[in-house]
Amino acid sequence: MGEASIFRTGTIIGDKVKNYEGIELGELKDLLIDTETGKIEYGVLGFGGFMGVGEKEIAVPFEAFVLKEGENYFLLNVDRETLETANTQIEYQESSYFIY
Repeated sequence: MGEASIFRTGTIIGDKVKNYEGIELGELKDLLIDTETGKIEYGVLGFGGFMGVGEKEIAVPFEAFVLKEGENYFLLNVDRETLETANTQIEYQESSYFIY
């Protein structure tokens, strides 16, 4: 495992998330980790709302995010409409997340 493939979570929480058309979708708010395997299962995308009010937290499989190294943002191959209509939810440690 090379140094380039290891990062501190504090360096990516708060990073912007854009789609491949360059449209900003939100920011990475949290990571959900499988405690049995230690693997990051989901990245939580803060989507919509205004200054955190009305924001929808969407759990996205972490492997769907592409880190743009040196540019401090992630790419996600999804359009805004898909995120707006996400309505399936999961519960994790007394928090509820929409799932994509």
